[in-house]
Amino acid sequence: MNSKIMLINNSTINLENKIEQIITCIQSIYGNQTVELVSITCDDIGYKTPNFTTSAILRLHGLVKLYDELKPWYVILKIIKPDTEEKDNFVHHNYWRREALVFESGVLKELPNSICNTKSYLVEEQQDGTIWLWMEYVEGDYPYTIEQFSYIARQLGRFNGAYLEGAKKLPEHEWICREWLKSWTTACRKYAPNMEAYVSRIPIDNFQSTWTWYQEVLKNIDSSLDSLQQLPRVLAHQDLSQMNMLLVPKESSESHLVLIDWQFMSISGIGEDLGKLFGVNMSLGIIPPSQYQLYQNSLFTSYIEGLREMGWQGDARMAQYGFCLSTALRSVWEVPQFFSILSKLEEEPNNTKLREKLNQLDSIIKIHKKLIEEADSLKRALSAI
Repeated sequence: MNSKIMLINNSTINLENKIEQIITCIQSIYGNQTVELVSITCDDIGYKTPNFTTSAILRLHGLVKLYDELKPWYVILKIIKPDTEEKDNFVHHNYWRREALVFESGVLKELPNSICNTKSYLVEEQQDGTIWLWMEYVEGDYPYTIEQFSYIARQLGRFNGAYLEGAKKLPEHEWICREWLKSWTTACRKYAPNMEAYVSRIPIDNFQSTWTWYQEVLKNIDSSLDSLQQLPRVLAHQDLSQMNMLLVPKESSESHLVLIDWQFMSISGIGEDLGKLFGVNMSLGIIPPSQYQLYQNSLFTSYIEGLREMGWQGDARMAQYGFCLSTALRSVWEVPQFFSILSKLEEEPNNTKLREKLNQLDSIIKIHKKLIEEADSLKRALSAI
């Protein structure tokens, strides 16, 4: 490494042989002008819920000299890795190479203008089998309020609507997942805790009724998932947790919506991506239990507004069906988790964190039950599914 470059590396990865790549990224930032690298600092951003196929997410920053003036630079380095054999198959919802292929293909450059994305500077395969993704750093705000989430839902409707109305053509790459929810629910059922024996000895009726309801959901899950394939098809992100959505201020009153982490990119049914947004942010505790119904109504209304703004005049009940079912099927993971926590509380009755989590899951499952009823009613009314 050039001895003149100051390097502060707060990570475990070796950066000393990556100076050329770093300079390439910086030149992309500054319009391919010649720069002199002055300093590098590398920090682990401390992402709390990393994917199984993510090895590290790092923020690199420092100074460069451009025309004798010091300028700041920022780059995100994401390192992805192989995991289990199933994730080496592109039909899997978490195919480990997918995000690298998303960047290499240029598919993000073709997104409707309601969605912004981070630029990719380099996609670099390593000898150890990992892939390094060098990306643009975007500074923005994570959504917290119902107004912010509703704005995102509207932009999501505009995003999906562009494919429904022919403004954008669905990409045909084989590595884009075609049955995301089917793959995800299959994986959840495989790895969820087995609570059958525990539930069989619980005397409390309402717990038993929840388990009975859950078994009925599992009994009908294949036909439910197949029905989603009959919905109008759209390009979907499928990982709309709070940390993957950034609101970047602009001169007008509205913000740019920037979506990051396209590892789960899929072609899905209308409404499915909205269901993921609603469901995952309930699970993460971002949407408070006391406001579940308010968020549900506001998100769906905003999503339909976005679809209509793009000219889609189809039956809103199809979007409602995709939304309800994709949210409710998160129970394949959250019901077993509920009973797992319940069993732990027998051993730790004074554990307040477990008790809070149990109460949160109880509220979520009640929403799921209502949404399954709503989806069943919609399915009977809609001949198309």
